[in-house]
Amino acid sequence: MSAEALVNQTFGTAGLSKQMLPVDPFRSLYVHFGMLLGVDDFQTLDAYHRGKMWYHNAWLHGQGVVWGLDVSLPQADSEDSEQTRFLGEVKVTSGLAMDAAGRELLLEQAACLNLAAWYQANQDEVALQQVVTVDEESGDVIFDAHVTLEFHGCLSRQVPALSESCDASSTSTAYSRVVETVKVYLSPGGYQQSASTDYYRLNLLFGLVEAREDDDGIILESDADVLQAKAQILAAEPSDKAALCQHWFNHFAVLDGIDIRPQSSVGSSQFGSFPQPPPCKVLLANLHGLRLHKNEQGWQLIEGEVDPFVRPYILPTTTIQDLLCGSCHPTQESVANISATPEDDAGGPRIDSQSVAMQDSEFINMTVVGSPLMKASVDVKGISVTAFDTRDGWVNCDIKRVSYQSTENRLQIELRDAPAGVLVRLIVKGTGETPILGRNRIPLAGGIDSPAGSAYQGNDFIYMFKTRSGS
Repeated sequence: MSAEALVNQTFGTAGLSKQMLPVDPFRSLYVHFGMLLGVDDFQTLDAYHRGKMWYHNAWLHGQGVVWGLDVSLPQADSEDSEQTRFLGEVKVTSGLAMDAAGRELLLEQAACLNLAAWYQANQDEVALQQVVTVDEESGDVIFDAHVTLEFHGCLSRQVPALSESCDASSTSTAYSRVVETVKVYLSPGGYQQSASTDYYRLNLLFGLVEAREDDDGIILESDADVLQAKAQILAAEPSDKAALCQHWFNHFAVLDGIDIRPQSSVGSSQFGSFPQPPPCKVLLANLHGLRLHKNEQGWQLIEGEVDPFVRPYILPTTTIQDLLCGSCHPTQESVANISATPEDDAGGPRIDSQSVAMQDSEFINMTVVGSPLMKASVDVKGISVTAFDTRDGWVNCDIKRVSYQSTENRLQIELRDAPAGVLVRLIVKGTGETPILGRNRIPLAGGIDSPAGSAYQGNDFIYMFKTRSGS
């Protein structure tokens, strides 16, 4: 269920609801002298060029907004706020997008959707009822929705035409043009664009996704190979990093490309070998906390927020070229980070000593840099905390729990009681029988300034600090 607004439509046209523009990117017209041309020949000629462009767009650019298409709700106006709220329209400005079938979606002029009328017409629909909550005091309805854009073809410009071939005595009219336009949809509930699984290895190599684990918490072998390659790049000499990165980039791009398949079966339709078959909707925005109040005039929009940051976006190649030039001139900070890693280091995770902090006398927090940690290795057996007391000397601190937050790359140690002494000595093991491991299966290499660690023997991270009471 959804509401729609049809725009860019020439007066008197008919929609192609059951007929799709012909698309055939791999079959072209072969013309020779004296050839008799018919309707099918002209359709083949048209379908080839249209199909080639859409096929190129779909596979090499993907879906997303190109420019414009801002989504807004009416803002309260101090001079005439009641009238502004009464309109209650979702406005989409002109702009350009591209869908997953490679089709250009042009909105030539702003389109508006009346929220009050939309809710009034669809309030009994199950999909809307599932996301609506009612304020018992005011009777206001509160819900989320989302706005999408979809390709739409219309027939236009009627001209005289023969009713049947070879029958000049019987004529009628037929449409002679196809106008490519769009539909703007309003649908109930928020929408989150599903994460693409294409080029997963490359995304993992660049740290955009996390490694996958099996039921036992062990990283999948294919993902471990990527992490091992990443560790090799980080441990390489600065002069070798670019070439090594290019090597592994090409390596994993090949493996990812082999795994990619169209969502539909090849040959099942004219869009069979496209990434996705129509209909393909492009998400423009989520609408959060829409609040409609009913009075004598009907439903009125009194509150709501627009979130356009969920939309996919397509950047021009020239812009991408300019942005990539930034990596040719590393900042002083990035140079320092590169030089801080010893040349022969295997790429084990390290702990930033500047991040170690005591919280509420029972929690010790620290940040891990480099490879994320393997959760199965984060255990009390790999950590030691002692406190120095002027009367009893060094006393072991009982560790209640050790946890690791992969999203923030933060390691936290929870003590059962506050340290007995003022001076605390922390040891996170990268050596011995139970070292902390990275997801690349390489032991902890110590702190940022610690010596190089090998693939089998890391370094202990040792840090001493005073508790807040003794500082």
